[in-house]
Amino acid sequence: MQQQVQPQQDKPLQKGELRTVVWQNGKISTDSSPEIIQEALHDPHALIWLDIMGNCSSQEALLHNVFELAPITIQTMDEEKERAKFNEQENYFYLVVHGLSYDTQIDEADTPKLDIVFGKNFMITAHRATLPWLDSLFEEAQEKSADEHTLSRGIAFLLYALLDALVDSYFPVLDDIDEIIDDLEDVTVNSTSNDVQVRIFRIKRSLAQMRRVISPQVEVTNTLLARASKFIPAKAEPYFADVHDHLLRAFEVLDSYRDLMSGMLDVYLPITFITGVFGQNFGHLPQVEHDNGYLFWVVLAFMGLITVMQIWYFKRRGWL
Repeated sequence: MQQQVQPQQDKPLQKGELRTVVWQNGKISTDSSPEIIQEALHDPHALIWLDIMGNCSSQEALLHNVFELAPITIQTMDEEKERAKFNEQENYFYLVVHGLSYDTQIDEADTPKLDIVFGKNFMITAHRATLPWLDSLFEEAQEKSADEHTLSRGIAFLLYALLDALVDSYFPVLDDIDEIIDDLEDVTVNSTSNDVQVRIFRIKRSLAQMRRVISPQVEVTNTLLARASKFIPAKAEPYFADVHDHLLRAFEVLDSYRDLMSGMLDVYLPITFITGVFGQNFGHLPQVEHDNGYLFWVVLAFMGLITVMQIWYFKRRGWL
């Protein structure tokens, strides 16, 4: 079975590298000095995007003293693992979302965390893994010759562009998994190798991991629209509704993949049962030369008896 190699998307970043884009007076600046950022924060017509790559603890002073983030927010941003969430503070909102990547060689998923903090005229993103789709969006924001700059439309549309790019990055991953499942369906009906069963369980585990990530993000986008109206104008709401719809679609695709894998496992197990039963070498079992083939039916009846006893025991314990 031929596999596609998924590009590495989650190389860990060790130190807190900082990059900044400031839109002010129709001009772009990439100066990350606290003085420039502080000046822009006090300008209601300016917009700042600060991106922290790697461990953000080294930027704690900037986050606390300049952006006035609460200690609990900074602490949560520094956590490697965190469930998707939406929190409201006095002057900003805090989002935790996740990306998706899939290694087709070992059938393992990765869900790198992305922290998003946004206020009236600033957005902070923090991530420990490299995110190519985020890099592309940031490079676009740094372009000085754009006719209609990404940051010129305000914080709501910048946030939408970020979330939209995040969700769009899911679908190439889902397409790769779809091709793997198609190939695996052909292998399942032609092979009873234990390697096939192991791979089915591995893919199911990865799908469950991705599903756990996307499920709360669907709710987060709903909450975002309901509670962040002071920063998200009515004209921008349809855009965020579109992001929600795409998230829901990704969730439904993962559900369909999970059902396919369960069905594939059901097909695989009867095949292994049939080959296991009829593959037994009854011709050399003790006494087989003298029982006229009855031993086969005795073995089959014994297997059925064990199954019935297991079902009875499971029901008695309340497991079924």
